Amino acid sequence: MGEKSIQSKFTLSLLFSISLGIVWSNVLAVDFSTGVAAYKRGDFVTAIEVFSDLAETSDARAEFALGLLYDNGEGVAQDPDAAASWYMRSAEQGYAKAQYNLALLYDDDESAIADADEANKWFMRAAESGNADGVAWLRNSAETGDAESQFRLGRMYLRAHGISRNEAEGVRWIMPAAETGHRAASYLLGVIYENGRGIDRSYGDAVKWYEVAFEQGSMEAAYNLARLYRLGRGVRRDLTMSTELYTNAAEAGLLEAQLSLAMLYEAGQGWPRDPAKALHWYQRAAEGGDVDAQINLAYLYAEGVGVVKDVVESFAWYTVAAATGHPVALDNLGVLQRALSPVQIEAARNRAPMLLPAAEEISVSRSSLAARDGNAAKRR
Repeated sequence: MGEKSIQSKFTLSLLFSISLGIVWSNVLAVDFSTGVAAYKRGDFVTAIEVFSDLAETSDARAEFALGLLYDNGEGVAQDPDAAASWYMRSAEQGYAKAQYNLALLYDDDESAIADADEANKWFMRAAESGNADGVAWLRNSAETGDAESQFRLGRMYLRAHGISRNEAEGVRWIMPAAETGHRAASYLLGVIYENGRGIDRSYGDAVKWYEVAFEQGSMEAAYNLARLYRLGRGVRRDLTMSTELYTNAAEAGLLEAQLSLAMLYEAGQGWPRDPAKALHWYQRAAEGGDVDAQINLAYLYAEGVGVVKDVVESFAWYTVAAATGHPVALDNLGVLQRALSPVQIEAARNRAPMLLPAAEEISVSRSSLAARDGNAAKRR
């Protein structure tokens, strides 16, 4: 990634002013300050004792402090492996300064744990957590032309993660990354054009970049292309192509595509109505953990739509959905419960746990998708 920028580790003198962004109890605050005070007067035995006790409670600051002591050989023998272990525990809780120091350890060519890929990973994590030195590292890497760094930096500007929101600046960094063939950047550029974020909206350009990302294997891009082909935005309306793209994404496990196909086949509005296919895709999405699909699938079983009426199976699926605390599922479960016999309720409750293991295996998160087709109304 070109020449390395000047980097320095954080020290305990800076640590005490750093907040994890969560509320600490008075006892923990006093204990931690005791450890820092002991360190400042050179009483490493007490400092290590205090930090070790706090680390047992998963106090990320204390874990970071122990990492520093092992890293610098203060009060203990210098031990990069132990330092990395403590930094890792803190870093995995999102503590930015631990993420940065961990990256430095991995970035040290003379270290036994040197690992360029891990160093880059943690430098990027530190940047995305808002660490100023991490952001500086990421920017330097992006300026050398590293596509992954350009993508990460651009996405940070778009999402205001670790940096002030600046959509135009985000586009400026996403664009060159996409032009190198970076799949995630190509997909995100399609989202940017479709929504007009930091750039004029252009459905045609959205289609172009979704196609690039899809050719590289992005199922999110396939889903968004399917929707644009169905709606005729940026491309001539083509239900055959839309069906193919939706199906590709759905078969790959994308929950949004599965749910969309189920809704389209059920409603049959501008789309061929097919209750059996609707049931199939609701089943797939429900088993993948989509609560909307679970509720709608329960409704189909309760009403006998596209399937033989089965109130026990309906109750079981409402039970699965209600476990998430969803109010519609809870309401419908109550309504159905009053209509079932005790024997049916017992059978359904025995059935529900058999559905949960599959439902907990979420296929693909929907949070990164550009837009949704709109969930089918959850039935009451």
